[in-house]
Formats: sequence, structure tokens, C-alpha cells
Amino acid sequence: MAALAALFFGAGVSASPVGITVRGRITDDGGKPLAGVPVTDGHDIVKTDRRGRYELRTTPDADCVYYTLPAGYAPEGYDRTVPKFYAPIDPDKADQRIDFTLVKQTRDQDRHVLVVWADPQIYLQEEFAELDEVVADMKQLIDGYDVPVLALSAGDNLFEKPELIETYKNCIAPLDIPFYHVIGNHDMDFDQRSNRASDRTYTQHFGPSHYAFNVGRVHYVVLKDIFYYGYRHDYIGYLTEDQLDWLERDLADVAKGSTVFVGMHIPAVYGDTEKVSDLGRMRNSLMNTGALLRILEGYRVHILSGHSHIQWNTVISDHVIEHTHGAASGAWWQGPVGLDGTPKGYTVYEIDGSDVSWYFKGAGFDRTDQFRVYVDGPNVVVNVYNYDPEWRVELFENGRSLGEMERYWGADPMAKGLYPPGGCKLHRWLCYGETHHLFRGRISDPEAEIRVVVTDRFGNVYERRLGD
Repeated sequence: MAALAALFFGAGVSASPVGITVRGRITDDGGKPLAGVPVTDGHDIVKTDRRGRYELRTTPDADCVYYTLPAGYAPEGYDRTVPKFYAPIDPDKADQRIDFTLVKQTRDQDRHVLVVWADPQIYLQEEFAELDEVVADMKQLIDGYDVPVLALSAGDNLFEKPELIETYKNCIAPLDIPFYHVIGNHDMDFDQRSNRASDRTYTQHFGPSHYAFNVGRVHYVVLKDIFYYGYRHDYIGYLTEDQLDWLERDLADVAKGSTVFVGMHIPAVYGDTEKVSDLGRMRNSLMNTGALLRILEGYRVHILSGHSHIQWNTVISDHVIEHTHGAASGAWWQGPVGLDGTPKGYTVYEIDGSDVSWYFKGAGFDRTDQFRVYVDGPNVVVNVYNYDPEWRVELFENGRSLGEMERYWGADPMAKGLYPPGGCKLHRWLCYGETHHLFRGRISDPEAEIRVVVTDRFGNVYERRLGD
């Protein structure tokens, strides 16, 4: 740990002590000036005046200037589906002008839908054919809603293949909705000497690695919680002081009690801290979670993360819940399910004002397909993909209730069969993982009619009957 600390606080990238002054104006698409819009370089935040004007003295290491999208508006520009709410800073101009135009929305945003996937993580060109299938499934779902829809990727959009970024953007373009992105560890430049420069390629294609925007009554924040310490491909889950300071400034104008979504790649809380080494915990969970949670006190918070290729939900407190998303790629496109047996897919969040409900959607599955049942003689195992402690899982034999099933840590039978240690030729390290959304029970008659009834936290009932 001492050696790691020395890496964090040692010499960084040198920068000019002189920043650049950026001035500009923000108007709507009718030319009306927009007052009170936050503008930032990722460090300082200023607001537009009544004429829509702003002036920002940027920090020397800032790459771009961008705004926090106000509710009721959309960015004027998109790169396919990627919103262009930012503009690069010209490092050779000490004083420059950057204007932005926002598009006023005619549809009410209080009711809207957020679709989140994590870890599409394309490694080979041919894997795009499978991602196309996930996109087509998502497109069908989106078209079924009559409210505004947006999407977020929780990172690892590609598997260290920047040459495939344009193909990736073409792949998601048919969704035709605003698709925001989080930087993942496999989206970073590991050939840089420090963390500061590790997001340069990402920023060129997706924008700043931390930012905020508003839709309806919900405030959205995206953070970079991977800290690269300049050695091989090593990193830890960590939020820099610059980001924490920026987040405090960002939330200063968000009323306490508001609903806030925080997107980041590495989970704030690891699923089972007793089953990993110290290094594993550092790479798979946020080290300074406490600092983040203190800033988020007083808000109704949903943390959206990925990284693990395993789906789980963690109720951190009475006002903070973390949704860790299984991978859109399943297990790096090596099979139909992730390491925990969760199908390739995404999670859908339905927002009504400040209230949020959600469900998992497997690609190629109906939204009612929320679990899988395995029967081996008298033993019944149920994998409930998006379980949290407010769910109930019950077992019935020939119509007779056997009560709630026992939750346990273990390996999904399908994932265990598909991904044995060393069994994948493409990725020799790939192996099934354990999960705590498994349930078990015993029946007395293996020939009986078996019924599993699962009730989620919103009162939705899902039923599977076997042995009819």
C-alpha cells in the first residue's frame, strides 16, 4: 500500500501554469439567450448571465469546455447517437470563443426512460454482429415507449481497440436516442505515463470523462472512477480530488431530496468483500466510496456501474442504491450468459417525476423473463438476475407452498458449464464467477409439478411452472 501511495502522489504530468480564457454564449435554437447554464472545463464551473454569456479561465490541463444540459433541452449536435455537449479547447489560443446552441424540447420530460448497458467490450470485428442483436432488441423496446428515452453505457465500450470506435458508433446509431458514455478501464490509454492523460482517446470520441446533465426532474452525473497509476495495465477504483471538488460544485445548485443518477464504471461497493484479495478489492470497487457518499448525502441516489460482468444490486443506505450491471457482451461474447448466468442484456429505468422503477431485459427475452430454474432430482436452483433484498422467491410443489427459498452464494450451473477455468481459447483467463442471486430448495417428488413464484420490489409477479 505504501508503494502504491507513492505512485499516486509522485510526480505527475507537467503543465503550463497559464490557463486559457474561453468566452462564449449559449442560446436556444430560436436564438433566445439561456441564463444560468453551468459551463465547465471539468474543474471550475461558471454560469451564463441573462444574455447567455459566460467567461471561463480554464485550468491548464483542461481539454475541452462543456455545459450541464438543463432540463427541457437537448444538445444541438450528435455524433451518430453520442451527444456533442462539449467543444475542444485550442491549446494555441490564449483567448478564444466557443458558443453552444441547445434545442428546446416540445415533449414533457418528467416521465422518461433510461436504458443502461455495461461492458459491450468489443475485441474482434466479428463480435459486432452479436452486438447488433443486442442493439436490435433495445431498439424494439425503445420504440414501444411513448416517452423520451435515453441510454447510458457504464463503460468498457471496447476492449482496448480504439480503431473500432467508429464501427461501434455506427453500431449504436440505429437507436436514434441520446446515448451517453462512461469511461471504463479498457477505454483508457495505458501507454500514457499517468492517470491525467489516460482518457485522451476517449475524450476525442465521447467527450469529457466526467460531466452532468438534466432530464426532467432527474440530475445525471458521470464520473471517471478508474485511476491508472502508470504501471502496465494496472489501476484501482478511485475518484480524484479534482472530480470530488467538481461534483460538490455541480450539486450545489441541485436541491436536496432530488433524484440523482451517478454513472461510473467500477462499482462503489463490491458484491462480496470476503471473497477477494486486497488487490482484487482495489481493482473491483471504489476505494474512496465514503467521500462520494458524503457528497451525495441528502439526495435520492442511484449509482449505475458495471465492470464485473455480474449483475447485482446493493442497498447502500436508505437513500442510495447501486445497480451493478451485467455485461451486454455476456462473458466477452464467448457465450449467451455472463459469468453469473445473467443473459446478455441491459437494465431499463422508468422515471416518473422523482420516482424510479426498473427491470432487467435480456436480449432476445421478454421483460417477464427475470429468472432461470434448474432442477436436479430433489434439488431446485433459481437464478434471479436482478434480485435485491426487497424481492421474494417462493417454491411450490403440486400446488403446496414450500415457503421462501434459501439465498446463497454460488455458481450458476449454466455459467459453470460454459466457462470452466482455462476452457476459453480466446481468453484463457475467462472463468465463471460466483453470485448471491441464487436460491435453492428441495422437493419431495421429482416428478411433481414445480412452480417458482418471484415477486420484485414493485409488486410485479413472475412465475415459472415446470412438470406440467
